Amino acid sequence: MFGRMMVSALALTGVAYAQQPTAGARTDSAPATPDCSAVQPPPRSTPDALCRIPANVNSSDRVAYDAAFFARFNPQNALDMVSQTPGFALNGGDDRRGFSGAVGNLLIDGERPVAKSQSVQTILQNIPAAQVLRVEVLRGAAVAGDASGQSVLVNVVRTPNAGSGVWGAGFEQTNHTSPQANASWSGRTGAVEYGLGGSYYSNDRSLPGRRYYSDGSGNLTDFVDTPLPQGFREGVLNGNFAAPLWGGRLSTTQQLDIWRFHSGLRLNDFAFQGGPLKSILNQSFTENQWSYEIGANYDRDLGPWALSVVSLLTRRYYRNDEQDRSFDNTATLAEVDNIAQHRNSGETILRASLARDFGARNHLEFGAEGAFNTLDAVVDFTTDTGGGPAIVPVFNGNVTVQERRAEAFVSYTWRPSNRWSIEARAANEFSILDFSGDYTQTVRLSYFKPSLQVSRTIGENNQLRVRVFRDVSQLNFDDFTARPAPTEGLITGGNKDLRPESDWRLELGGDFNLLGGIATTFALTRYWIADATDQVELHAPNPPNPDILFDGPGNIGEGDAWSFTTHTTIPTNLLLPSSHLTFDATLWNTHVIDPITHIQRGISGRPDVQLSGEWRQDLSASHFSWGFNFEKVSEQTVLRHNEVDTSEEGPYITLFAESTVVPGLKFRLQANDVFNPPIRRTRRFFGDPVTGDRNDPLSSIQYRVRHFDPAPWLVFSVSGTF
Repeated sequence: MFGRMMVSALALTGVAYAQQPTAGARTDSAPATPDCSAVQPPPRSTPDALCRIPANVNSSDRVAYDAAFFARFNPQNALDMVSQTPGFALNGGDDRRGFSGAVGNLLIDGERPVAKSQSVQTILQNIPAAQVLRVEVLRGAAVAGDASGQSVLVNVVRTPNAGSGVWGAGFEQTNHTSPQANASWSGRTGAVEYGLGGSYYSNDRSLPGRRYYSDGSGNLTDFVDTPLPQGFREGVLNGNFAAPLWGGRLSTTQQLDIWRFHSGLRLNDFAFQGGPLKSILNQSFTENQWSYEIGANYDRDLGPWALSVVSLLTRRYYRNDEQDRSFDNTATLAEVDNIAQHRNSGETILRASLARDFGARNHLEFGAEGAFNTLDAVVDFTTDTGGGPAIVPVFNGNVTVQERRAEAFVSYTWRPSNRWSIEARAANEFSILDFSGDYTQTVRLSYFKPSLQVSRTIGENNQLRVRVFRDVSQLNFDDFTARPAPTEGLITGGNKDLRPESDWRLELGGDFNLLGGIATTFALTRYWIADATDQVELHAPNPPNPDILFDGPGNIGEGDAWSFTTHTTIPTNLLLPSSHLTFDATLWNTHVIDPITHIQRGISGRPDVQLSGEWRQDLSASHFSWGFNFEKVSEQTVLRHNEVDTSEEGPYITLFAESTVVPGLKFRLQANDVFNPPIRRTRRFFGDPVTGDRNDPLSSIQYRVRHFDPAPWLVFSVSGTF
């Protein structure tokens, strides 16, 4: 039983775990597998035992891909291997409440990485490919009870004892040369595990464009030239350590992340293209953030029960500084605006659970989670038109938010036969939010979140599942505080009455390994939405003048939606030998009642179609691979009280070539954005700029178009192990 063998995974997932290839697993040359028929659960302090056979899981819940399967891709790290696992899409988790719902679909040796802000991609990138024995795709009863809500998990099984590193270095070439590098070392000695890694990333890109301003009749009133140089820098340090402690096992992770972004927007406003200059606006915008996260997980057996305690501490310190300098048509300085915004936030989580098996086909887990979340937001806005700086008040800009949240949960899994599994789960969440600063109030929230899933195995490697459950979205504390953007004419957020969106969902999902090497995972989901989150009209008092109207996230009532998601791998050997296509697709159809026009429409900012993927050919004998990546997101529309804001970009195409002709090294050259598609945005305004809304006639239009410069740009990298 999994609870007695790897409690840390069970505490957060309810996953049943076994490290042995399964019938129907795709392998090129499967290594010898020990006979585990008589093996007893290993001691808690032994993290790498190879024989763990849960009582309530059969082979159809697991498809294993041995290391030899990935050899043709010349992987350098575990991320390269997981990315090429058929029918599986790596998911870092949603930005959801608490820990369990945001941890993604990754296990390392059956354990959850004890991290929330550290990406699953970074975790996998730090594991050398030489340490990976196989990659297991888990589903059905193997993930029943999973607190993250993920229907499919991947488990990276490593060698029992290892000590090695992985490194990479390269650069991105645009108008500047931007270096990039990463290195990590990880190892295990007996029951002690350790790792240390770091990375540096930079880019310097320009995104120039043009704006065309028209009146409501379509007559051009302004042509604006908009050069936009941008630069980004990020450095990350991370580590992990695990060892036996007090009859159990303590696992820890740590991460420090520091980044900086700078842009220099310039708006040169002309009466028409090639016409006389009307005004100039120079903007200098800089963002800085540093954050750290410390996680710990303690596991121990208590008789037949498995105890797991998880704690997580995250802190973020963010600041942006913006200066806007406006000049008239004679290049005389007319106005200077200075905006400084600070947002310091923290999250502290403690979670505990107990789990055990009852017989061969029953599994029980229960536990509780508590969290304390904070945000301190400050906005300083001054303007100077020649008489000295004057303070501009920002309604709901200076706010302190504290949330105390508690959740209790229980899950029960029953396997009535080898082909059926049933999982029932119930959780109840309570939270208290306290606001102070520009406004003061206390909000109490409570949500009951049940779930029922039924899974059916078809053949050896195919499964269908039906799940009905209730979900509650994460509250973004930034939405409670206003953030001005003068050059856009927008104020974002500042809604103290925002509540989490919740919905009931009915999901039909499946995982299929079909003839010809086709592998696919899909989910068709129906949503019944309460407190749908969208843009709502907000009022800022401005006595003795009328209220200032602006927009922010808010709740607009009930809604409904359908979604379809799939991750599919299709061999394309008929096109070229040793080639395949992998793609992810998400389709949405949403319905809400517009609070301004009272007409049914879609949810703001949610595209109908998202498509991404990769086609590649791997010529193992020549130590060479090549192909292309693609990404396309359909038109997105945001509806504000007096504006319809529509944007669309892509498709983006990246060509790449990889070579391992030098033993121990992997070279990669890629050309990004080879077709340089336009980035388009159209803003349509209705009625009077101060008092109008979308029921009024069209009053003005802004059409914007941008391109990356230069495009395509090149990225070169070399990686290896040590």
